[in-house]
Amino acid sequence: MLVARMGRAATPGGVEYDPARLDSVERRFWREIWESMPAAEAAEHGVELRDFGPVQATITAALPTREMLNLVLGASEPEAVASGDLAAAVDWAASKGVTPCVPVAPGLPQSAAAERWLSEAGFEPDRPWMKFVRDAHPPRFPAPGGVEVVEVGSGTGEPFGMIAATGFGLPAWAAGYFAQLPRTDGWRCYVARVDGVAQACGAMLVDGEVAELGIAATLEGGRRRGCQLALLRRRILDAADAGCELLFVETGARVQGQAASSYRNTLRAGFEEAYLRPHWVPGGGPS
Repeated sequence: MLVARMGRAATPGGVEYDPARLDSVERRFWREIWESMPAAEAAEHGVELRDFGPVQATITAALPTREMLNLVLGASEPEAVASGDLAAAVDWAASKGVTPCVPVAPGLPQSAAAERWLSEAGFEPDRPWMKFVRDAHPPRFPAPGGVEVVEVGSGTGEPFGMIAATGFGLPAWAAGYFAQLPRTDGWRCYVARVDGVAQACGAMLVDGEVAELGIAATLEGGRRRGCQLALLRRRILDAADAGCELLFVETGARVQGQAASSYRNTLRAGFEEAYLRPHWVPGGGPS
């Protein structure tokens, strides 16, 4: 549960954050993933990015029902509803044949207006995602044994993009979303090796004093080996070295009866639950 404090919020454990700032960093996060896709592959698979005032739409016509590949961000920005920008972004995404997913952070001044508009437009809240935050204090858990974390840089030859695409169950061409990120300003990308073989990946976008962690994927050979916990630990250390004061990450809300290793790893790494963010999709859309 978030606790309001002069336009900011805080977790029950006292970690303060600004939900609007997190939304802003997240828009940059997805924008730069889309911008890194090579132009030929983007054209072939309908990978497009378009701005509608403060609203940002990133779509993939070749994968029309994958929520995270068809996002409309910025719904709770000032004037997004009143200006018609949210409506224009949703209409454009739908015109491309995709099922747009519209996350709405709770508690912002325009959140209620955005959710009201979405409901009237036939959208329904799908499974929410939990936003986690932590400050930059050192990790209080040891590095998992048998896992080597390597930062990916120019010329290292590590298969960062391939691991991300395969781990997320995407086609091979989708590696193009991620392959150029290690050479993009502000990005830090990593692989975790087991017995010398890269088996998992993770990335971090540093935006001033805030870092967003994401692109956490693991191949079958790296499952249950501590790869993602090791990647979390390394990124926390590197974020602190880079001068970050706040780190955040998002994962699907816990569902009874389903495995929740990502959720457990995030809590073990010292992140605190900040808020649940519903993902609004057209009625009858993906669940």
